[in-house]
Amino acid sequence: MITDLDILRAAHLMMHQYGPDAELEAAKYADLMGGRGDREALLTWTRIWRTIAVMHIAPTGSLH
Repeated sequence: MITDLDILRAAHLMMHQYGPDAELEAAKYADLMGGRGDREALLTWTRIWRTIAVMHIAPTGSLH
């Protein structure tokens, strides 16, 4: 099983590589793995996809 830290790193790399399209790209990989019947890879890509989604809505900057 892939660690949470590895998922976070993968999500960060996807965001760096694909920018605002990272969430869509991760969803595509999840769909591809589901189509291949690779449940473990599907779950991994789903975790990456969800992490990217959370990172997109996370507040940035300093708190007042």
